[in-house]
Amino acid sequence: MKVEIKNLLEIIQVQRHDFLNHLQVISGLLQLNKGERVRDYINQVCKQYENCSRITRIKSPEILAVLLVGSNEANKCQIDIQFDIQTNLASLNVPGEVVASALKRCINQALKFLAPPEVSDRRMRLTISEGEKKITIKLDFPGVPAEVVKDAQEQMALSEALAAYNSSSKLAITEKEAEIYMIFPKKLA
Repeated sequence: MKVEIKNLLEIIQVQRHDFLNHLQVISGLLQLNKGERVRDYINQVCKQYENCSRITRIKSPEILAVLLVGSNEANKCQIDIQFDIQTNLASLNVPGEVVASALKRCINQALKFLAPPEVSDRRMRLTISEGEKKITIKLDFPGVPAEVVKDAQEQMALSEALAAYNSSSKLAITEKEAEIYMIFPKKLA
């Protein structure tokens, strides 16, 4: 599994552009003597960067790259992606490239359903948690069309690929949302 360098370079360019844009907005607000609005804007920007900084604590460079690229792709589609990362994945007992490949497939699947212009609820949440013996990655997103059932075969293929690593994948679909779970073993202490 390779993350293309051009995707990572695009992320750097986007961050540079966003940073300069934030400085221009703050400068404009200061020129208009909108001090309170400047504080609100800075707090808003800090929250955005805090969400992104949760990703950078991950120890696997492959997983980190997939999450950064996935976040950038979601932003390009105007999809709000929230991260709830409770572990740095240092205890993961599966190669990072295997988890990254599976995660990339899941994020791309979510983006496919959230990107069309007719979708109004454009958000997804990625949770990574660590239990006593396993690490769970959960991706959930709302407004799943009926065609998602057709992609159940994609999910089955993912489960088969992960089985070789003593890992699994599950898909839960309701009328209102889809949840993709991936469960990976931890290293024994």
